[in-house]
Amino acid sequence: MAKTNSKGEGVKPYQIKDGRWRAEITVGWTADGKRNRKTIYAATRAECATKLRAALGAKDTGILVTGKVPTLIEWMEYWLDNVASVKVIPRTLVGYRTYVRKWVADTNVARVRLDKLSAEHIEAIHINARAGGLAETSVTQLHRIVSRALTIAERRGKIGINPARRLDAPVPNEFTPDILTIDDARRLIRAATKDPHGARWIVALSLGLRQGERLGIGWDQIDLNAKDIRVTRELYRLPWEHGCPTVNNKPSCERRAHWCPEKVNGGLFIKLPKSEAGKRHLPLPSPLVDAFTQLKKRQDLERLQAGLGETTWTSANGERVDLVFSQTNGRPTDSRKDWGDWQAFLKSAGVPAVRVHDARHTAATLLLLMGVDGRIVMEMMGWSQSSMLKRYQHVLDEMKRDASNKVTEALWTAPTEDAQVVDLAARRAARARQTR
Repeated sequence: MAKTNSKGEGVKPYQIKDGRWRAEITVGWTADGKRNRKTIYAATRAECATKLRAALGAKDTGILVTGKVPTLIEWMEYWLDNVASVKVIPRTLVGYRTYVRKWVADTNVARVRLDKLSAEHIEAIHINARAGGLAETSVTQLHRIVSRALTIAERRGKIGINPARRLDAPVPNEFTPDILTIDDARRLIRAATKDPHGARWIVALSLGLRQGERLGIGWDQIDLNAKDIRVTRELYRLPWEHGCPTVNNKPSCERRAHWCPEKVNGGLFIKLPKSEAGKRHLPLPSPLVDAFTQLKKRQDLERLQAGLGETTWTSANGERVDLVFSQTNGRPTDSRKDWGDWQAFLKSAGVPAVRVHDARHTAATLLLLMGVDGRIVMEMMGWSQSSMLKRYQHVLDEMKRDASNKVTEALWTAPTEDAQVVDLAARRAARARQTR
């Protein structure tokens, strides 16, 4: 017959019919108010008592694991579906799922139970990802995703201690933005001024908006009279998912999700900027006001000639927007097409190929190089953390060093033999005679 120890010490070891010894310990309460017990079995009474004491010690230190322990991939999928899906925006969740599918799901570590995971298992995930060609910055992100999921498992008693905390996290590669030279930026601005759709690129170079912010601009955000713009939305795409029934773990339509007749959850969406700092008012340079004015006139004329009435576009999540950088019918410019247009624009202007996002890096760097206060740059760029400023410091240092070298070359180069000292008084007198 089972005998109870003092309160909190569980049920003393007792022998059951098959000859084994059994003990019990209450570790908490379930959601429906029932006791959550851990049962201990052993071949002898002494062994059972030893295991009971160990369990009580684990309970006191908060590392006692109860119930069926999931494997790493089972827990990652649960965490993605039920925890991360509530905490993060859909686009970020898509990225998390991609990391887990590509770099965790198909590894041997994926099948290891959480209570058997070690720091070496997490390290094996890193090694596999690096061998697969993943950059160190992305390995760092993968580590953060796995570690976050395991932290939640630890809090919920699915694992004793998060093993990811027992090793040094990967260190991301040093951030080195690719920026356009001032001359190249000027060439692009000059070319954009002559381009019917050049306002798209002037916005990128002068205001440094993110691609999604730029493509999500509506005419309601621009006040041409006040010469300002409100950055309050962002355009982004989510991949389609199968909506058809699954047969033998495969979609019944036997197509890719994009071509599934019953596809769901994908398309182009509109959302608020990712942080409060991302919502901002920005003054418009006068040339950009002129570019927007001409774009609006041309857009209205094209739609009138096409016989189009209402051209307000409705996003997949129900947002109605009269987009600035849109197709004639009002539909948005897709990010992939925007990228292709940018590359073609660079080539036509005779400027080396860089990413669309590098226009933003260029805008931030030029502002800092001109001596604009860091807090103002943060507001204009929509940065929420001052650490973003430090990422550009080494670029600025290199530019300052280059400027110093040019000063050295200008002032310390030996004068030519026939160089003559300019008589300023004589020059002024000559200019006065010419104007008479």
